[in-house]
Amino acid sequence: MAGIYIHIPFCRKACHYCDFHFSTTLNLVDEVVEAIIVEAERMKSYADWPIETIYFGGGTPSLLSNVQLQKIIEVLYQHYHIKKHVEFTIEANPDDLTEDKISFYANVGINRMSIGTQSFSDKILTYLNRSHSAAQTTKAVELCHQYGITNLSLDLIYGIPGQSANDWQQELAQIIALTPTHISCYALTIEPNTVFGNWSRKGKLVKVKDEVVESNYLRMVDFFKQNGYEHYEVSNFAKPGFISKHNSAYWQQTSYLGLGPGAHSFNGLSRHFNVTSNPKYIKKIKEHENTFATEELTKNELVTEYILTRVRTYWGLDFSEMSKLFNFKLTEHQLSFIYNLVANNLASFDNNKLFLNSRGFFISDTIVIELIPQV
Repeated sequence: MAGIYIHIPFCRKACHYCDFHFSTTLNLVDEVVEAIIVEAERMKSYADWPIETIYFGGGTPSLLSNVQLQKIIEVLYQHYHIKKHVEFTIEANPDDLTEDKISFYANVGINRMSIGTQSFSDKILTYLNRSHSAAQTTKAVELCHQYGITNLSLDLIYGIPGQSANDWQQELAQIIALTPTHISCYALTIEPNTVFGNWSRKGKLVKVKDEVVESNYLRMVDFFKQNGYEHYEVSNFAKPGFISKHNSAYWQQTSYLGLGPGAHSFNGLSRHFNVTSNPKYIKKIKEHENTFATEELTKNELVTEYILTRVRTYWGLDFSEMSKLFNFKLTEHQLSFIYNLVANNLASFDNNKLFLNSRGFFISDTIVIELIPQV
């Protein structure tokens, strides 16, 4: 299920927790859009496979004008084999989603929206330095339904300092009330090069205790399951039939093309990394230079990626498939570790497949370290 990812590296405000590549200086938006169009034309031979998913991410793709977005969409359809029933997603901030914009999205074939909700508390939204209000999220969802875009993914953040257990329960109830088809929930991570990272170093922010974060996570998992959502990846939940096809392709090592500053591409054997500087990206496009560096992946790196991604999903880690693909064999240490996971009610091991449960998902990063082969 190959796809195309387009990174739009601009935001109106810098959220206090975000360390993705983006800029709040918007004077280069037009030039980046034109550069992405040129890159799309140049890279058409790289992605000569049928395209089943298109994903505009960022940054904040919804701040693009309709004209800017239309230009990129046109070049994609001109140069790539995009399948008829493509899953076409755009990430959006609620405050961008006017009636005119949503109507335009529906008309150009966007059929899935990922709305950056993060919280239904205006106090928390201000603390996170988000640009929208809780009311704007509700209004955006209503407008999407009005214009026929009903495949909606909403995001939440938990483990926020000052957020009580009752606050979190209210967040869960409010997101369910909007009946999204998909929900993504992430624990707040304090990244060094962010406002929160600076506050943490100065003692102005105290990280929430791990046991509180775990309690929030397990409560969330149970609540969503009770309301008909499948827990198909560590941080992602979907109504039956509505998993993110695009993101699932990442977790299943399917080829994809990334366009735009900071975007990555993968063809099964190597990975491209686009330069993470908007001016440098524009300059390289104008001077007909490669915008990316290439990393040829070793067998050990491919095995590592397989483990890192599959163990996080409800598809599980298939050691028989790994044996066929990579001639991988479980060591005595790894096998003993897996049996300990099962004994401690963190996973099941059936037909040579490892499946983490909710408690296992929560500590999956630690589990992965023990499963990755040591060179």
